[in-house]
Amino acid sequence: MTKISNTGNSFDIWNLLDWSTVNNGEKSKQMQDAVPELKGRKIRIDSLELSKEGMAALRGKVQSMPGRIDMEEMMQMREILPKLKLNPEDDFYWAMREDMQNSLDAIKQSKGNYTLDDLISIRMDAYTRQYNALQKSYEDDSRDIYICDGSNAEGKLQYHKVSKEEDVTFLNQAFDRIADSLGFTANGCESQLKINELFGGQKAPELSLPDNYEEKLSGIMKKAAATYAEQKKNGNNVNATNLALKYLNEDADFSNVMHQLFSNIRPMRILHRNTKLSLFQKAVVKKCMS
Repeated sequence: MTKISNTGNSFDIWNLLDWSTVNNGEKSKQMQDAVPELKGRKIRIDSLELSKEGMAALRGKVQSMPGRIDMEEMMQMREILPKLKLNPEDDFYWAMREDMQNSLDAIKQSKGNYTLDDLISIRMDAYTRQYNALQKSYEDDSRDIYICDGSNAEGKLQYHKVSKEEDVTFLNQAFDRIADSLGFTANGCESQLKINELFGGQKAPELSLPDNYEEKLSGIMKKAAATYAEQKKNGNNVNATNLALKYLNEDADFSNVMHQLFSNIRPMRILHRNTKLSLFQKAVVKKCMS
């Protein structure tokens, strides 16, 4: 049996405008000053008292609702939510990006510029640091993450604990994007050379760039990362950067043209911030960058 009663409890609505606990006092004062007519106004609260039978009936009703979350599911979510990762691949990707930026800043500070070998090195070093940290986290059992698998037919959210093999796959997928970024950079270097020649008066070097050189360049680093992971799995200590440079230099012609491409970029003398381009020039630049 369910029993409903009105206890007549009330509270001061003025307190709702007191944000001093989460905001500064000045903001709280401004809110209260804006509605002085609410000062002293009371809000009546109706309370609901349920007997044991009523509680049982209410619980049964709630549990029969589509998409409801029962107590067991709530306890499971309470344990899993702090460990839930929305996208482990993205987590690895941005961790490597930050690592690369820190390394690049250090290179600029020490040398003032950087080479193709440097750009390869910072990527391979970022991968190896993430790979080794991931392996260590499984060795000491500190890695404990879950991902969501969506909802089942009953509307319950499904989760599963990420395995070590899955984690390595997420890392490798993230590194594929890191490796591809160097291919994009190479393509940007080629476009910059064309723009510099057209508008900067800088004669572009004669480079025999092979077809799909961007994919070949990124593929070298992906191969080096896969070899590094396999060698580490077998207990062998290898250097991922050395592997990548070794694979690059196996094709001497390709290595030479790539080093030339990255070494011939110079700051534009004409296209600075205040340069005004004609519509034709803008169309040419867009064509060069495409």
